[in-house]
Amino acid sequence: MFLLLLLLFTVVPALEIGLFVVIGGQIGPVATIAVVLFTGVAGAALARMQGVKVLRQVTESLEQGAMPTDELIEGALVLFGGALLLTPGFLTDLWGLSCLFPITRRGLAIGLKRYFSRRMQRTGPGRVEMGGWHVWTGAPRPGPGAKEQQFDIGQEPVEGPRTIDASFQVVEDADGGGEDPT
Repeated sequence: MFLLLLLLFTVVPALEIGLFVVIGGQIGPVATIAVVLFTGVAGAALARMQGVKVLRQVTESLEQGAMPTDELIEGALVLFGGALLLTPGFLTDLWGLSCLFPITRRGLAIGLKRYFSRRMQRTGPGRVEMGGWHVWTGAPRPGPGAKEQQFDIGQEPVEGPRTIDASFQVVEDADGGGEDPT
């Protein structure tokens, strides 16, 4: 991952500088700066428009009782694309536009879903592991000292991981201020 980030932060800027020199030599420095400013302003407007559209789709999915996973992925791509368009450069503008146009954005979203679904591994109900990260949904996650005692009829308990079943409630003090009385 470090090597990938190092390449992204060295190779991409070097390519952008090279493109600025080549394109600036063809169309001139003033036109090059105008193109960069135009893509920044147009990209911000397009990102806003597409962001509102995706937000509307998220709201519609939630109103229908469905989890808006595809819409959230597309929303993240719109945000990422808008940031790329605000970054000066021709390569970043191309990537940013591909994140903003609905047809290419859907293709990128499908690719991202496939990539992450291959890397995720279910480890139990409500539990997923991905690249050293553990995601627990639903019940509280057991702490590091938790142990489970599994009982079989007629056998001794067996030590193992334990799920903690806990419930919480908010207790207010006598004057209703909700502050800690200590």
